[in-house]
Amino acid sequence: MLASLPLPVAIVAAAAGEERSTGTVSYVSDEPPLLAVPLSARGRTARLARESGELSVSLLGDGQAELAVRAARSSSGDKFAEQEIPVLDPPEGAVAPAVAGSASVYWCRVVGEHLHGGGLLLVAEIEKYANGDGSPLLRFERRYRSLGSAVEVAAEADYPL
Repeated sequence: MLASLPLPVAIVAAAAGEERSTGTVSYVSDEPPLLAVPLSARGRTARLARESGELSVSLLGDGQAELAVRAARSSSGDKFAEQEIPVLDPPEGAVAPAVAGSASVYWCRVVGEHLHGGGLLLVAEIEKYANGDGSPLLRFERRYRSLGSAVEVAAEADYPL
């Protein structure tokens, strides 16, 4: 059922001390710019994001599908090193690494959390971002897909995003 909901392929990274880990994302609002980050409540990414109070979101480009497959594998330590994920160092004042070559990257501060069952939903406010090149990678019906061309309409909807 949920495989029919198209989503951007994003890698959420968190770090505290020498540890790093990854997860996924969706957006919440434009003002302030907030993202929703669903994680396993018992996972390493959730623990690191809660410890450091921050995370990064790397929206993968349509040429990074193989990297997305590697990032989805389980890890016993530093997933970036174990899965040979290219690292983009965080900007000054941030600790969470990002994925080099991404379509865009957002560095965020955790501003809220909601625990439900085994899941933890973090709300993160974007503090810094960087746009890369290329189109975003999507996941739809259990396959990776590229964005494709824009659809022409008579008038655009009045959305803030």
